[in-house]
Amino acid sequence: SLDSTLPGSVAILKKRRAHLCWHKHSTFLEHLLGVHNILRLWGQGEIIGRVGLLHSAYSNSYVNLALFDPKDEEERNIMKDMIGEQAEDLVHLFCIIDRQDLVVNVLLNKDGGIPPDGIEVPHLRNTQETVFLSAETLRMLLVFSMADIADQHFGWQDRLFSGDAMVNGMYSPGNNPAKHESTALWPGLSQPGLWMSYASSLGAIVRAFKSSNTVETQLHDGRLADLPPVFDNCTKILSETDEAKARDLYWSVVTNELRETDEVIDALEQCVKFNPWAFEPYVVLAQKYLHMNDFENGKRTAGRALELQLQWGTAWDKRLSFNAWVAWTRVIHQRSEDELDWPQNSFDVNNFGMVR
Repeated sequence: SLDSTLPGSVAILKKRRAHLCWHKHSTFLEHLLGVHNILRLWGQGEIIGRVGLLHSAYSNSYVNLALFDPKDEEERNIMKDMIGEQAEDLVHLFCIIDRQDLVVNVLLNKDGGIPPDGIEVPHLRNTQETVFLSAETLRMLLVFSMADIADQHFGWQDRLFSGDAMVNGMYSPGNNPAKHESTALWPGLSQPGLWMSYASSLGAIVRAFKSSNTVETQLHDGRLADLPPVFDNCTKILSETDEAKARDLYWSVVTNELRETDEVIDALEQCVKFNPWAFEPYVVLAQKYLHMNDFENGKRTAGRALELQLQWGTAWDKRLSFNAWVAWTRVIHQRSEDELDWPQNSFDVNNFGMVR
């Protein structure tokens, strides 16, 4: 259900010009709403959803976008009135820690999990202070981080942090600046980003914590917090190698490097074997099946794409919006169900649109 605080919060964010601020492949407001929507889709409840909506509004270790002044008590009170004290406290907490260091270097690589007794980390802006995060707060931070990267990361960031290597340099331990290409032109080719392997590893940590924790994570309304449904409910880890292979195969198809039908279908079938979690390769593969009037395989692959879309709530190939991907997938799925031959006249294809 819609959080009752959402309309008012969005109105205030617009007054603070969040809809005019650049943020990776969209505006800051679009990103904030995207993270909020993913977290709610994943069954994380209103509190963490509100954290997603305001997560960088005090500025943080990743972005310099302070819509509210964290040092001004009146400003903090405005946000408390917007989303409540509990959510505001978490927003503030996530903005005064080095999330990159904590998540990538400590939880993912040093500790390999969530310390059951929590952890103390340096204050981001005051080196004389430390900040304590409970185990449950760390769980929320990891789930939030999965949604955050899923919504914003695309190929430009891979080039920015790894140059010609085009690997996931941003979320690598240590993050070697010598490999950065700070002059990478935005938006570049806008290839799908290499972030899924990282997100799957975070999901595995969340699942391990949930399995070992004797006290179930309970939301404010009494329900239990769900595991994110992605990666088979966080049971699978996608390797960096397989992720890169899948991206390259997909890109060879959508850039028309491969054009022969057999080559395209073979590349896409390999792609979804390497990375079965991105929905876009299934959408393109379903189209190729329909070009051959193979309705059974078209329906199967388009159906799988729709299932994954319901899990993610955001796109891997961010050249088009998530809503555009869903709408086109529904067209393909319906044509497969109705066993409609693919048109020979391009005007007929251009006029696709209505779905039941």
